Amino acid sequence: MNKSIFFILLATILFFVSACQKDVYQCDHPAATDDVVINRNHPMKDSLEAIIDKYVDLGIPGVQVAVKNADGWYITGGGYAKIEDKSPLSSGMKSWYFSLTKTYTASLAMQLWEEGQLQLDAPIGDYLAPEVAGGIAGSPTITVRMLLNHSSGIVNFTELPAFQLGQLNNPLDQPTLEEKLELVYGQPLLFTPGSDFSYSNTNYLLMHLIIEKASGKTYEQLLKDKILQPLGLQHTHYNLADADMASMPFPNYYFDRFANEQLENITMWNMLLGNTSLAYGGIAGTAADAIRFYEALNKGQVVGAAALAGMRTWIQGHESTQPDYGLGLEYYQYGLDGDAGQYGHEGDGIGCTTQMMYVPANDTYLYINITAGRQLFGPYLFKTTDFKIDLCRYTARWRP
Repeated sequence: MNKSIFFILLATILFFVSACQKDVYQCDHPAATDDVVINRNHPMKDSLEAIIDKYVDLGIPGVQVAVKNADGWYITGGGYAKIEDKSPLSSGMKSWYFSLTKTYTASLAMQLWEEGQLQLDAPIGDYLAPEVAGGIAGSPTITVRMLLNHSSGIVNFTELPAFQLGQLNNPLDQPTLEEKLELVYGQPLLFTPGSDFSYSNTNYLLMHLIIEKASGKTYEQLLKDKILQPLGLQHTHYNLADADMASMPFPNYYFDRFANEQLENITMWNMLLGNTSLAYGGIAGTAADAIRFYEALNKGQVVGAAALAGMRTWIQGHESTQPDYGLGLEYYQYGLDGDAGQYGHEGDGIGCTTQMMYVPANDTYLYINITAGRQLFGPYLFKTTDFKIDLCRYTARWRP
C-alpha cells in the first residue's frame, strides 16, 4: 500500500503551519495481563529479539511483537511503554489496531452477505441516506464490493489538507462522522469505479453506515454480537469511555513532528484519534487478541468458505507490481521464491504503527506494534517501516 502522497501532504503542512502548539500528554496505566502461555524456548525467539534490539538501539521508543504457530506463542517487546519513567512495555498491554479494523469490518459485511442482508454488487446508494449518496461522486456506479476492496475511486479524506490541518491545530477535538464525510462531498473520483486501486479510509467510513443500515444495529453492537463475544475476545475494545482509556494498560505514543528525531509525547492525541476512527480504524486490543481473531477467520470461525475466498480474492492497481487488496485484507510478498503470498493488514495512527500478517507457508501469525508514528517523511518513517519489513521478511521465510 503506497502512502507516499499522505506523507508528502503531511510534511508540507507540518513545515508551513506555525500556529500549532506542542502538545505533551502522558497516561498512567496499571500492570497489564493476558491469558497467553508464552513458550520461552520458541525457535523464533532469538532472531525476533535480535531484530527488536537492532531497532530499539536506533531509537524506536517501544515495540511489541507476537508470533503464534505450531510451536506456540511468543510475545515480546523492546524499549519502553513510557520513555519518561522507563516503564517496560509488557506483553499484555493494549494497543490501537487502527486499520487492522478494516478486516473486522469486512468480516461483518461478509457475515451480512451470508445472511442475505447485504448485496456486495449493489450500488452503495441502496444502503446510504440520499444526502450521503448524493454527495459522493459516481455513487450510482460504486458498489459495496468496490468500497471493501478500495476500487471505488473515492478520495481518502485523511489525505486531504483540511483533515490534516484539523489534526495538527485541534488534536483533542476529533471530527464527527458527518464532518469527515463533508470533506469528500463533491470531490472528483480518482478513476472510474472498478478500474483501479487506491486505498481510502473513506471507503470504510461509508461501510460503517452501510453495515448499520443493512443490519439495523449499530456497528459497535454488531461487532460485539458477531465477533468479540463469539470468539471470546475479552481484550478487544471499540468506542472506549474516557475513564476506560485512562485506566486500561496502553503505552504512551510518540511523534517526530519536525523530522529531527526529537520525539514528542502525543499520547492523548493518538488515543482520541483511534477511538474516533469508527469502522476504518477504531478497534484496540492486545497482540494476542489480534492473532486470535485472524486465526479464527482463517479457520472458518468468522465467515464461511465462500465468504473467506471472496475476502482473499485480490485486485491489483495499475501501478502495482503485486496484488494489493482483497476484501479487508492486504496482500504481501515477503516469502521465499515459490511461496504463496502472505496477507493481513497494516494500521497507522499519528503515534503508532501496527501490522498483522499470516504466513500460509509456515502457518505463522505475526503481530507488530510500534509506539512511534510514521506519518511524516523522515527518519522515523524509515526506521519503523524497515523494522516491520525485517520482521515480516524473517517470519515469512522462517522454516521449522
